[in-house]
Amino acid sequence: MPPVDTPPWTAPGGAGTGSAGAAAALRNFAAALDACHELAGPGALVSSAAGWAVASAGRLPEGAPVPGGFDALAVTGPGVPSPDRARELFADGLLRLHRELLRGLLDAVVVRLNDRTSEGATLLNRQLVRSAVADVALALTEAADLLAIPDRTAARRHRIHRGLVDAGRVAIKLYGASGFEADGPGRLLYLAELLGNTYLLPDRRERDEDGNE
Repeated sequence: MPPVDTPPWTAPGGAGTGSAGAAAALRNFAAALDACHELAGPGALVSSAAGWAVASAGRLPEGAPVPGGFDALAVTGPGVPSPDRARELFADGLLRLHRELLRGLLDAVVVRLNDRTSEGATLLNRQLVRSAVADVALALTEAADLLAIPDRTAARRHRIHRGLVDAGRVAIKLYGASGFEADGPGRLLYLAELLGNTYLLPDRRERDEDGNE
């Protein structure tokens, strides 16, 4: 997947809040999602095991808008699932995108907490806050390590996804109340969670093959 120069929830010029910033951030995310489809081949549109496909509205003009105000994205299905290899390539790209979102949010959290003081000390220096920040950083490291393991299974990909989801919820709380607003960074982490639930949930056969993973 091509590297992401700035977190997809950040609008060009660094403005990540406000309706214009949120719209630009969603467009950035849609472009990054299309790059995940490209991993399966030029112009590819990867469908989940259940036959659902989500991409930018430009890539999927016949699709319906994704509910929740995500009008830069479209969904279609259920249809024919993509071949296993295409779904694996897309899944790895989607997980890297999710991780990049979380990494960008954690960077913003550290800056934000370091700029805020209480009782003569920055919020970042509080023990419980530093512990929570460390937990999110550990989840990012674990995701990177698991993605580096060859022959990843469906269950392992889902484990990475769940770890990123859990850490993302911690990071949004650390960011503060604005992280939960419609134009805050939590919006795209929520979207990454929905996409992971669509594309990464192992079916019964895959869970049986993977044993207790």
